[in-house]
Amino acid sequence: MAIKTNSDTLTNNTDLLAKNLRPFFESHIREMEKIRRLPKAVVDELKARGIFRMLAPNRFGGQELDFPLALERIKHISAIDASIGWVSAINSGACLMLAKLPIGSLEVIYKGGPDQIIAGSAQAHGIGTRVPGGWQVTGRWPLASGCNAADWIIAAFKADLAGGPEERTIVRAMLLPANRFVIEDTWHAMGLRGTGSHHISIDKAFVPGDYVISLGLGTLSIDKPLYRHPPHLIALTHGAVQLGIARAAMEDLLGLQRVRPIDDPSGHHELVHFELGKCVAKLKAAEAVFERQVDVNWSDTCAGLPPEPTKLTATIQTGVHVAQETLDIVRRCFQLAGSAAIYEGLSLERRLRDIHVATQHGLIKRANFTAGGKALLDSSRDQFGESPVRTDAGPANIAMSRFGA
Repeated sequence: MAIKTNSDTLTNNTDLLAKNLRPFFESHIREMEKIRRLPKAVVDELKARGIFRMLAPNRFGGQELDFPLALERIKHISAIDASIGWVSAINSGACLMLAKLPIGSLEVIYKGGPDQIIAGSAQAHGIGTRVPGGWQVTGRWPLASGCNAADWIIAAFKADLAGGPEERTIVRAMLLPANRFVIEDTWHAMGLRGTGSHHISIDKAFVPGDYVISLGLGTLSIDKPLYRHPPHLIALTHGAVQLGIARAAMEDLLGLQRVRPIDDPSGHHELVHFELGKCVAKLKAAEAVFERQVDVNWSDTCAGLPPEPTKLTATIQTGVHVAQETLDIVRRCFQLAGSAAIYEGLSLERRLRDIHVATQHGLIKRANFTAGGKALLDSSRDQFGESPVRTDAGPANIAMSRFGA
């Protein structure tokens, strides 16, 4: 069932938004790749366009945009530049995790307005010790995309050995002002260079209890569709970026073809036409699968249904499939372009680097197909009276780790 959004004006303007932003963003790409983060002018423009408030609660001035529409905006921005799209996805989507915080904490967070930039990592690389009034946390986290411009940073941790066995298995996340963290200049990567995905660290920081949440189920202080199933929604954002890159790569290839014929020394142009047609079909199929999963997940949260681990497994598998297909599309476009695409500064060369990094995330490794296969077999066994076997180590925590690798 297709979900009708309550933001028709924004839906109609998404293409126009991207078209208007393209010249400005493209003028900063060379600088972005050099400094390995988004230039301040780009961050300011994203703020002005409402990207960082699009998923923030209405109560605090946010747009609380329907999630399918937010994904469309991310996809269109990613088609201009993947780094800008990636930062837009992560630094706007992190607020989905915050609805478990007390209202008082949220009021402090949004005191400066709804355009709060939230970076961080949900990989549990921190160790926390309970202290009066909260926690003392030490840790070092990789791949904190957008951390240079962040107002707040969220980071996951586990209890130290002083905690009981049950407490040590719980993954928690803390939120602190970004200036409490040390940003280590480690982001020297082949692609997504503009994301500034550096390591961040903190040492023996006091975190008030009202700024700590569990990454599992919990009571929401704001019970709205966007905030009910964070893992099921967050796991979809990679696909929006990757689909944007793939579509842009095809546009780049067609642009090169208009300037000069695609390299085809053998003269078999029908082979080139075949490969182009195959890319079109693969992209349409990947988009259809992705949109179907978006529709299912958004329908569930709008209906107030409880989160289902099996649907999260299906979401992760959809992400793996989209990653594989978009990577293949961009590679084919690059190969078809021949020597015209190999020079630095060309958009197709950048797309190839970006898609390779964007599809390296742990959430979309091919090994995640295993959980789906096991779940299917376990379901069959259960139908015959056998007890199902646990298939993974916690899909919710895997999905939330999208803020890292």
